[in-house]
Amino acid sequence: MNAVVENLRGLLETRDVGGFLTAYENVVPGSDVRTIDLTGITQRIFPPVLREKLANGALSGVDTLRLWRLVRSGRLLVIDNELLDGINALLDAAWREVEGPDAPLPQKLVTFRDVQESRPAQNVPRPAAAATKDGGEIPMRRIVVASAFTLGPVHLSDVLSFRKNMCASSQEREFLLAIRQYFPSLRAYPNVPLRNFMDVDGFVMRLSDRHRQYSWAAQVDVLLCTEDEDPVAGFELDSVMHDSDEACERDRLKDELFSQASLPLVRIRADDTANVRAEDFFDLLVAESEMLDRLRPRRLRPRRNHDRLIPAEVQIHRAGVGV
Repeated sequence: MNAVVENLRGLLETRDVGGFLTAYENVVPGSDVRTIDLTGITQRIFPPVLREKLANGALSGVDTLRLWRLVRSGRLLVIDNELLDGINALLDAAWREVEGPDAPLPQKLVTFRDVQESRPAQNVPRPAAAATKDGGEIPMRRIVVASAFTLGPVHLSDVLSFRKNMCASSQEREFLLAIRQYFPSLRAYPNVPLRNFMDVDGFVMRLSDRHRQYSWAAQVDVLLCTEDEDPVAGFELDSVMHDSDEACERDRLKDELFSQASLPLVRIRADDTANVRAEDFFDLLVAESEMLDRLRPRRLRPRRNHDRLIPAEVQIHRAGVGV
């Protein structure tokens, strides 16, 4: 997964809306982050978190204004009228708190409900063009919309359909290819949620609430499995984005969850993840061959189901006192 997208996801997991807005403001348009990945964060994960903050009255004045500016400038798309109304309800108080009590109040965000009501009804004649003082009509002005584009790699399979690649970036695809080449007898899958191969509900009770919250949305970059889909190990592609305090704390949580599940977690870090290819990742795996070879099952046994006696009904008979 792209490090920027993983950082945004992690901030929302911890309900840190302020940190999310700061990181989102620093995302450079046209960078290595794909628009489709940001859309998944802003349209699927962010709205429930924002709704929870608005319901609990936990959105600060500074965060309210930053959110208002992002939505008003078009950098952040919010399509839920309930969320837009919630931001508008807090806007005046937040503006006075930050800008001062005498500052002119800002313009509220336009909801999609307002846009629908402002549209002219069908089959209703539009008013005639306005006239000047001398009786002439005001000429219509042409409005030109200028769009700026940046050149970048685009996969036609992603553009011509609503499907997307399971790997979030080209680096993840190269990393996955290297692992599949190094472990040809095993199967490797990208971006697998932890809850898909860990009994989180079973062992997380022995851990903290932070572990449980993190496990709900966390995933591993590559999961190595046998042919029967039994997990063998997890692989993480680290980068400089993992050096911050928040990222280190999330990495520690993931390490502890893997340790609790008795699964090894291997972290691979390249000096330049932006330009590294599959053969470079393969060389990094070869450098750790002594440790990685211990992950290979010495004997692959197929998973078979066997009939056995299991209790269909359990009855407890208690003898009376003195009997």
